[in-house]
Amino acid sequence: MSKIAVIYWSGTGNTEAMADLVANAAATAGASVDKFTASEFNVSSAGDYTGFALGCPAMGAEQLEESEFEPMYQDLRGSLSGKPVGLFGSYGWGDG
Repeated sequence: MSKIAVIYWSGTGNTEAMADLVANAAATAGASVDKFTASEFNVSSAGDYTGFALGCPAMGAEQLEESEFEPMYQDLRGSLSGKPVGLFGSYGWGDG
């Protein structure tokens, strides 16, 4: 059975709503799903998951959120090799 970690950061709730939809879709497809904010996820547990869905709104000049999501992602990167990873996000300011 697939075990998916849905990890996200949300400032206004939009990306959190997307994370809920991703988690529900994966569960409906038969996966075991755990949903975490970027600050909740413990990177040492990455080996427990067969796949990941990562979500973050674009910040500033299309950058990841720098205080929670970016550090978590940098720590997680080495654990993603060979595993399916889905990305989702939102933006709505500037030229978005």
